[in-house]
Amino acid sequence: MARASASIRQKKTRVLTDSPADEMRLAAVDVGSNSIHMIIAQVDGAGGLTVLWRAREMVGLGRSSFPSHRLTTESTQRAFLTLQRFVTEAKRWQCEEIVAVATSAVREAKNGGQFIDRIRRNLGIHVRVVSAKEEARLIYLGVRHAMNLGARPHLIVDLGGGSAEFIVADAEKATLLESRKLGAARMTARFVKSDPVEGKELKALMAHYDAEVSAVMHDVQKLKPVRMIGTSGAMENLVAMCAAQDNGGGDEPPVLKRSALEKLLNVLIESRSEDRAAMRGLDDKRRDQILAAALLVQEVFRRLNLDHLELCRSALREGILFDYLSKHRPELEIRRQVTNPRRRSIVDLGRRCHWNRAHGEQVASLCVRLFDQLKSLHGLGRQDRELIEYGALLHDIGSLIGREKHHKHSMYLLLHGDLHPFKKSEVRTIANIARYHRKAFPSMSHPSYAVLPKRLRKTVRVGAALLRLADGLDRTNCSVVRDVACRIRDDGIEVLVDAPGDAELELWSAATRSALFERVFGRPVTFRQLS
Repeated sequence: MARASASIRQKKTRVLTDSPADEMRLAAVDVGSNSIHMIIAQVDGAGGLTVLWRAREMVGLGRSSFPSHRLTTESTQRAFLTLQRFVTEAKRWQCEEIVAVATSAVREAKNGGQFIDRIRRNLGIHVRVVSAKEEARLIYLGVRHAMNLGARPHLIVDLGGGSAEFIVADAEKATLLESRKLGAARMTARFVKSDPVEGKELKALMAHYDAEVSAVMHDVQKLKPVRMIGTSGAMENLVAMCAAQDNGGGDEPPVLKRSALEKLLNVLIESRSEDRAAMRGLDDKRRDQILAAALLVQEVFRRLNLDHLELCRSALREGILFDYLSKHRPELEIRRQVTNPRRRSIVDLGRRCHWNRAHGEQVASLCVRLFDQLKSLHGLGRQDRELIEYGALLHDIGSLIGREKHHKHSMYLLLHGDLHPFKKSEVRTIANIARYHRKAFPSMSHPSYAVLPKRLRKTVRVGAALLRLADGLDRTNCSVVRDVACRIRDDGIEVLVDAPGDAELELWSAATRSALFERVFGRPVTFRQLS
């Protein structure tokens, strides 16, 4: 399990400004059984994370889905409207990516797929449904980067609406990742029917906890954790309620003491829903579930003979971001190296296609040098120059698919390479330039070329003509040629090649690829190495 070298910082000011070129903004969304959470964070060039904004909305997807295994129309509509607001907020913060996951309520619902598909079609975000073990792993990533776990094992307990995760881990790795269907919403729906809870219901719930927790706690005890850490909204509520009970609701310490929890439980067991609604520190929408949550935490305390747990407010959402960063570290490296977003998109596609970057950059450099020196003949502008340079940079990426017909493969990869900063016509132009760097000349019989407007067809012809010469001038892929200079005469063009060593192969190769150039520019071309 790779560790992302990053840290979480909180940013209190709300400033909607463009982020620096080497930074990016991300949003993480957790579609949970009780609540939907979102955090927006800024990632710097070194991989550090600053949380800019966070929000939570309790929508109750799991309240009815756990007994029925179906998400209700009402809860999915609440969830949809919440996600719609969150997407709008992410756009306001100029987030480049929204990374979303769903947990047990959606995972277990027969109509969960329909809900996910609705979100994708209408809001444009893909919600990944994670397994129970993956959920535990993401929670661990979030906690690990917020708390100093050191080299000794720690027990992390995340108490959600549908499931409870039990994790034993240190700062380097997790040795236990377990999930049980013991979430507060699920347990309440299954066992608590009366208000206040009846003795037989309480007995049945505790018997279920005893049966389900025994094996997990046995495995936990063998690993000898030195402390317990709690995460989730239910844990935060329990800490806040105990603090209000003990000191009148001042700033609650991020610790839940066993003695304070037992005292709170005595009140909860006798209370009605309307009584709990008046309790300080408790979210109103969690008032019917908090008893089940408190009883589970008490059971863990009893099994492990612990007297307190420490609260961690970083969990699944932050873990989603750190997991994303660990998988996209090369893109972050490119972002630091290449500040222009259009060029960065090109370089990233090259990286994904395992390109020969040195060759691509050498050919592109020679191509734009020829473009600049022949501007009086072709008359193209700055935007055309950019597209030609990018076509030259990636002209060989088709080799990823196969060397034979790699020019056509290059075109395919460019057309389907998700070059988001570019217009479709620009992508087609770049792809055509790469496609025509060898073999057939641009032709109106080729649909991919014919579909371009007349102005961009000229860009392709000029770009492909120059690219063929530039590619020939790096025939050995050793960057032998340092520079080129063009002498333009009525009867021809002479290309002077500056190369410190033997460049005969480069000159010969460029000459054999000059037919398209001579057709486009209407005059012959010769090559001579400077002495």
